[in-house]
Amino acid sequence: MTGSSTHQSADQAPDHMDIDELEFMSGTVPQLLEAFVGEPIGPDADGNERFVSVSPNWWPGNRTFGGMVVAQALHAAIRTAPPGLNIHSLHGYFLRPSQPGVPSTHTVRRIRDGRSFSLREVVSEVNGKTAFIMSCSFHAAEEGDEYQLPMQEGVPIPADVPGFEAPFPFDIRELGSTEQRDDGTYLSTRRCWMRTRERMPDDPALHACVLAYTSDMTGASFRPLSLGTWGTHADASLDHALWFHRPARADEWHLFDLQALVNSGGRSTIRATMHSADGQLDLSMAQELLIRKLEVPLQFDTPPWMEREARRLVEGDALANNGSVNEEGQQEGETSGIA
Repeated sequence: MTGSSTHQSADQAPDHMDIDELEFMSGTVPQLLEAFVGEPIGPDADGNERFVSVSPNWWPGNRTFGGMVVAQALHAAIRTAPPGLNIHSLHGYFLRPSQPGVPSTHTVRRIRDGRSFSLREVVSEVNGKTAFIMSCSFHAAEEGDEYQLPMQEGVPIPADVPGFEAPFPFDIRELGSTEQRDDGTYLSTRRCWMRTRERMPDDPALHACVLAYTSDMTGASFRPLSLGTWGTHADASLDHALWFHRPARADEWHLFDLQALVNSGGRSTIRATMHSADGQLDLSMAQELLIRKLEVPLQFDTPPWMEREARRLVEGDALANNGSVNEEGQQEGETSGIA
């Protein structure tokens, strides 16, 4: 499902990579794309189209990364959209965790098909229970005014930023946060260049799904009071919103710029943009998460992408010591994670 061209990344990893444990997984680009595509199983009793997908067992804690949940539901919706219409927005809510290796059934309801817009609703179920719901809208391309906020000035180009080598489908060049301002806030809490490590097919649906997947790779950006540390909080994504401003390729560089807006009431709200290397604003994101500080912080001696199995054991022991730190998040959020 991918071409023969492979991107090269730098040999040396930076001292700090802002990659969450649930973001990093061992897999290839073709495996990633294959996981997005569900098998049609015929309509339900109301005539709504259904697709079944199974997430690979790539993540710790028997839970599927939220970006995969969004991407699978989005791909199902795209397959029912009229020709000539492109995805321009989606809004989803995580209700229960999804488990790797367990089939997810995506039921797509056609809400409206107009001349310029089409709206779809997707309900994703795991073991007969609703895990994720999403509405998404498609729009026929048309001419109009052109205006956008620019990319941050002075950002190094990807070639000048070290990457890291790992069995991971994404080439990520971490820039870190901006400098902390006098009032303790940050303009950006995470910035990184990212693209797939391999060239992808010329399928706009797959590129949109990969961009949706990477839009959930928020690292520690949602907790600005503890940037650069790991194992201090349990977190769960509650919702996710995306706006696709233009068709874009996921195998070309994008600057992912995240900003923490507020931490309050045990929740965090963040927003983000993705600019192409030539400065074009291709995608915007907003998300709210449940975050809870662990009573007993986890101690990690290695980065999140190293010694995975050893760190799973450490995480399991620490969660047991902390008790049910995220019971509510397991019921209401996408997943229980450690950040």
